[in-house]
Amino acid sequence: MPVLCSGTMERRWVPLLLLLVPWLPGLHPCLLCFGPPIQWARLCREIARSSQKDSQHQHCLEALAEAAVPLAPVTVGSGQSEALRKIIMDALHLLEKQKDKKPFEVSLQEAIQTIWVKLSQLEQAPACIPPCGHQPAARVFQCATCRLVDCQFPVDCPVQDVWVHEDEAITLHCDVPFAVPPELQVTWMFAKDIRTQDLALFEELQRGIGEPPSLTVQDPTLGTIACRLGAASETLARKYFYLNVSGGSVEAEQGLQARFRAVLRWPRGRAPLHLTTSLQLGLVLGFVGLVLLLLLLL
Repeated sequence: MPVLCSGTMERRWVPLLLLLVPWLPGLHPCLLCFGPPIQWARLCREIARSSQKDSQHQHCLEALAEAAVPLAPVTVGSGQSEALRKIIMDALHLLEKQKDKKPFEVSLQEAIQTIWVKLSQLEQAPACIPPCGHQPAARVFQCATCRLVDCQFPVDCPVQDVWVHEDEAITLHCDVPFAVPPELQVTWMFAKDIRTQDLALFEELQRGIGEPPSLTVQDPTLGTIACRLGAASETLARKYFYLNVSGGSVEAEQGLQARFRAVLRWPRGRAPLHLTTSLQLGLVLGFVGLVLLLLLLL
């Protein structure tokens, strides 16, 4: 996803930054995210009580630049950028208040320590979950660039192969491993006979809002089924399922074979029911005849 600029503050301060670069040696961009360069120059001018060309003034700017270096890798969730701004500005105000009470180096160290304590209390943004999808909750603010940055994943997910039989039903799920709004629009599409991610080749099947984002297909046909989470202009993810359709299912074929065996021959180990009954009747009649013969001989 593209890198997003954090509003107009960057555009507003760039001319000032270019103007003040000669006497702001190495000042880290993180400090410039939330206060214009002239603000930091004014602070050092008041602390040093001298002009911007004085050595003490330059020493103040260099100390600020050195103290800001560890802030370079700092990132916070996009919703925490205002909290980060307040943390930095509070540190600036602390330096202003203590300029006549403590040495600058001591005040600067205390301000930096306060920044790190408050940073540790901020809620971290969720990690980006691969391999695809626009994940607004994972958007972060980079202190090094003064920008909001999204996960660098494509909206289109890889095509998944699904193996099905032509006489069975299948349910596809348009779910993703990251959080999405509950009332999100879900659109299902189909491209017959081909494996593709070209949206121009799809025809819309159905559209709905909310849970569950699933589609049940009866008697599936060869081709690609796609689902889109979100409206076309605000898509969070698109998933693709290629249906590899074969003949009847194994269970159906086994059922047919069993019926054929029943027609062609009797199951192994069992005699036909009418033959079993006749045999039993013959044994009974034979036993009765034997008893009668014995009685006559007596």
